[in-house]
Amino acid sequence: MTRAYQLGMTLLEVLVALTIFTLVAAAGYSGLHQGLAVQDSLQEKQEFWQRLDSVMTLIQQDLYQARDIPPRLPVWESVAFRGANNSDAGGPGELFLFTRTNHTFFRPDQASPYLRVAYRLQDETLYRVTWPRLNVPTDSEGAEAGLLDGVTGIQLRYMDNTRQWITSWPQALNTRGPAGLPRAVELTLELQDHESYQRVFHVGAAY
Repeated sequence: MTRAYQLGMTLLEVLVALTIFTLVAAAGYSGLHQGLAVQDSLQEKQEFWQRLDSVMTLIQQDLYQARDIPPRLPVWESVAFRGANNSDAGGPGELFLFTRTNHTFFRPDQASPYLRVAYRLQDETLYRVTWPRLNVPTDSEGAEAGLLDGVTGIQLRYMDNTRQWITSWPQALNTRGPAGLPRAVELTLELQDHESYQRVFHVGAAY
């Protein structure tokens, strides 16, 4: 008489299999989580650098349209271009302030063919401020737009007519009367994670 053998797994074998499955699943989930975190980080960096490129393009367009046309009032602002090395110098917080052409002057409600444009750093955010005409009251706040977050510091230099770099424009910030335009502006952004970014922009028509 033959003895029938029962096919199957013992309880111990089932427990071992479940343990192995759990370890493999946990390792897979951990790898997936890390992969998603890396992907999100790369996506954030890509979006930041795309945003930064857009901001640099806007600054380039503004400075290319700069004109040597100073406002008449107020007196402390009566230069076409005024710039400091950082946000703590040279007036009410502007990094640089200048006159540029306004291509929307054909609109019937447009008061002036020129704008006053300023860039400002506040709370690690770079702002662009515009005034729709040259002569505005000293307490006018202008239209402010946030451009870029995560900017921890800014350094600026200006190229004069002798092609020398100086740290403010005009060299004496209280200069009155027309002072002309710098030939170029060198902008260095100090970013989060100790990164830095530097660009040089021509002012007005390229030399």
